[in-house]
Amino acid sequence: MSSESRQIDRKDLTDEELMELYQSSDYLAFEMLYQRHSGRIYKYLTGKVGSEIGQELLQDTFARIHKSRDKYNIQFPFLPWVFTIVRNLLRDYYKKAETQTVQNSVGLEALSLEASSELTSVGSLSQLEVSLESLPDHQRRALRLRYLDDWTFEKIAEEIETSPQNVRQLISRGLKKIRASLNSQDGESHEK
Repeated sequence: MSSESRQIDRKDLTDEELMELYQSSDYLAFEMLYQRHSGRIYKYLTGKVGSEIGQELLQDTFARIHKSRDKYNIQFPFLPWVFTIVRNLLRDYYKKAETQTVQNSVGLEALSLEASSELTSVGSLSQLEVSLESLPDHQRRALRLRYLDDWTFEKIAEEIETSPQNVRQLISRGLKKIRASLNSQDGESHEK
């Protein structure tokens, strides 16, 4: 029997039959399951978390299927089992993101307060403008939207088409650069 005819045979099998073959170390059965369902799972994930993270979670899903293949009971439908894995991965992702967001928010708020007090203590607004203009456009824009227009991280993320976590990083890095620039300008003015 040629490999092509075996491939055709697999196409006619149910998901549950393919999992049974995969449990017997038939890796082509796993490949067939991936081909059948990866697009649907990816679409579901990107609707929840976007394409970049969706791609990571898709890979994690199939890694979990691989690790858990011996635990799968072929008496039960395959897709609900897979989507239980997907939902668990999403839940874990959201918990991790929430924890990081809280940690980042606390750190960024402290950084923001510190930066705000530094910025207001600067003797010259022109120093601040020079520092702002030295930033890359995306950082400058994120900082202006956050502190001058008082936008939320989520609203900024929508505006510049990125994630709220990335906006936080842009702002954090921008504030660090401004602080470094202001400190170097302040050091130069004391030397004169």
